[in-house]
Amino acid sequence: MFVRVAVSDPLPVFRRGILACLPEAGFESPTREELLRWARTAERRVVLLSVQVPEDWQLMADLCREPGDVLVVALLSEPTVPAYVRALAAGAAAAVSRDATPAEVREAFEAALDGRVTLPIAVVRAMTSPGGSGETTVLDDRPAATEIEWLRHLAGGATVAQLAAHAGYSERMMFRLLRELYTRLGVGGRTEALMRARDRDWI
Repeated sequence: MFVRVAVSDPLPVFRRGILACLPEAGFESPTREELLRWARTAERRVVLLSVQVPEDWQLMADLCREPGDVLVVALLSEPTVPAYVRALAAGAAAAVSRDATPAEVREAFEAALDGRVTLPIAVVRAMTSPGGSGETTVLDDRPAATEIEWLRHLAGGATVAQLAAHAGYSERMMFRLLRELYTRLGVGGRTEALMRARDRDWI
């Protein structure tokens, strides 16, 4: 069975390295729009997507919603249990550390093609614990470094508009990203999020 492979990562040498360790022909994806357009074609597709910033999570969700036979393998820059759970919940067929060995990447890739998944035991335990989704583990885990930086700015009195300007987002996008963060933390808004961050020594 022929499968086309795309690798999305900001580093060209990383993209080429990933393609070199896979047996399939592939293409390096420089832009979000090209990747989404590529994923819409009829042939079976696999996208190995580095997940490092909030926009990468959104791109992964968009790719997983594409019609047709598209498999997403998430390459996690922060391979925590909650990150694995979040990637699989978003629709990824597999997840592996971005720092994984070529053999580990190939194993995750081939398992996804075969309709299987290889996961760390801690991830399986989180997903099969009471509650069934690993949600408690997600709520207990540390946010990404960029998200902690946002919380620090908010704790220092920054407005969402100021935070958006600092982070390089529109104010509307910043509100959405913060809302997603609050949801993952299991809090109702900014005040609760800052209280939780202080309690956990994140800020």
